[in-house]
Amino acid sequence: MEEVFKLNKSQKIKSNKIHKAIIDQMKENGTHKEPYIDIAERYMAMWEVTMMLEEDIRDRGVQIMTEKGLKKNDSVAMLTNLNKQMLICLEKLGLSTSTVKHELGGDI
Repeated sequence: MEEVFKLNKSQKIKSNKIHKAIIDQMKENGTHKEPYIDIAERYMAMWEVTMMLEEDIRDRGVQIMTEKGLKKNDSVAMLTNLNKQMLICLEKLGLSTSTVKHELGGDI
């Protein structure tokens, strides 16, 4: 059976801070209602997946060895695409990464 990914303590703390910053900004700009709340929850789910992808890239690298030789680690392209989707979510919520980063004091 495969190991299930779980956020470590530091990632959980960061996730909670990001979620709170997003909700606070939504309350300030009047978007703390459906369907925006759902978009925020999807953003957080995507954030967790980015943690998984980053861990995979750290563990296996950007290229992996297969039976047929070296190939690109699919997690790299998936991470890039997911980051684009996350930025779209923030735009739909009327948030900018700089606003959320300022509140958190770091990257989101």
